[in-house]
Formats: sequence, structure tokens, C-alpha cells
Amino acid sequence: MRTLLFAAALGLAAPYALQAHAEGFDFQKLSDALFGSSETPGAKTSDAREIEWNDLSPPLSPEAQAAAARLNAMIDTMSDEEITDAMNLIDENGNEIIEALDGETISLEGYLVPLDFEATEAKAFVLVPYMGACIHVPPPPPNQVVFIEYEEGMPMEMLEENIWKPFRVTGALRAAPAKTELADVGYQLSAQNIQVSDL
Repeated sequence: MRTLLFAAALGLAAPYALQAHAEGFDFQKLSDALFGSSETPGAKTSDAREIEWNDLSPPLSPEAQAAAARLNAMIDTMSDEEITDAMNLIDENGNEIIEALDGETISLEGYLVPLDFEATEAKAFVLVPYMGACIHVPPPPPNQVVFIEYEEGMPMEMLEENIWKPFRVTGALRAAPAKTELADVGYQLSAQNIQVSDL
């Protein structure tokens, strides 16, 4: 049920569940993740550059922009062939990454999807730019997906309670493509801090 809820909400393919970890619930960790920990010094993330999703990819061609707009507005009425053609146009530069961002400490807002839906505490995620408008929407192109490693871990209860909210993730970014169970990613990030964004 948990897998279907996350996958449907974000418009991503449901992953294979990994082995669950039996860990106790830590209310302090939940509170720190939601409101910021008093033990986390401001200097830890103050040098982070706040970026937007369009900073992670070269500009789309006019044709690709039109295809993306059509997908967003009309995907429910498009044929499979039309969807495939539109996705191919978008994917033409979807694998290109911005090498200059490698090693930079950044802050980016998006929607978190855990890679292990059965764990009680998640430590690996993908961050995506938008909440899926329709469960038929495929994952974004790789340069619009970031693999997140968060050593502290986050209680799954927190993710479930905030499934419709964006998170702000801060940490060191690597321009390093990889594959995950959910999607191909163009970047990886070691998170120093993850907080629910103010809406």
C-alpha cells in the first residue's frame, strides 16, 4: 500500500521493495527534520547556493518545450505513439548535465521519493521537480532527477505525512549519472540537511 501511494502520487513507476529495516521511531529525529535541529549549526549549510531545477540542464529546444507543454496539458487524450514521440523530443538533451556544478554545495527544492518503501527509516531517495499530475507521466529526464543519500535517515512516517509537500535538500552535489530502481539520475547529492519547505 505504501509503495502504491508514493508511486501514484509522484507519477513514477513502482519500485521493487527492498528488505525492511527494523528500527525504532525517533521523535527527536522527526522533529529535527521538520523544524531544523538546534544541534545543526547554521554555518553547515549557509554557504550553499540555492539553485532551481532549470540550473541542472541546458535549455530545452523550442520543439522540446512545446512537447513538454503538450504532455502536461493533454497526456490523458494522447495516443501511446504521440506520448512516445513527445518524450523522445524532450529526452534529446535530457542526459546532458552541467559539469560545472560538480562538487558545489547547493540547496534545491523538490519532492522526495524513498528507494526502500518498506524501511522504517529512509536513507536513500530520488528528488524530482514536481508532483506527478497523472500516474501515466514517466519519470523526468535524468538531468531532472537527483539521487539523495542522507546518512542521518528520515522516518517514513514523516514522508507519509508530507507526501504532498516539497522538501528543501542541502548538500554537496556530484555531476555523476547513475541508475536507480525508480529512474535514471544525472546527479547525486550527499545531504547535510533535509527540511519540509514552507508552502
